[in-house]
Amino acid sequence: MTHTGEVMTTARQFEDHEGTFEEWKPDSEPCRKCGGHVKYRVWESSDGAYEDYKYRCDDCGHSWWVDGIDS
Repeated sequence: MTHTGEVMTTARQFEDHEGTFEEWKPDSEPCRKCGGHVKYRVWESSDGAYEDYKYRCDDCGHSWWVDGIDS
């Protein structure tokens, strides 16, 4: 999965507790901050209206969100 070039476009960033996450999966793109190894997980809103992606670098701990196509 490679969504690292996209940006958040929803009106606000949802909180983790407003939906459910899948398990962390490895991503092929490097970290935006340090170039390290990245994992992502899919987040689905509680109402099922949104599906977004949360990324985390295993090396430096940097994390970021990317909107799914439904936003």
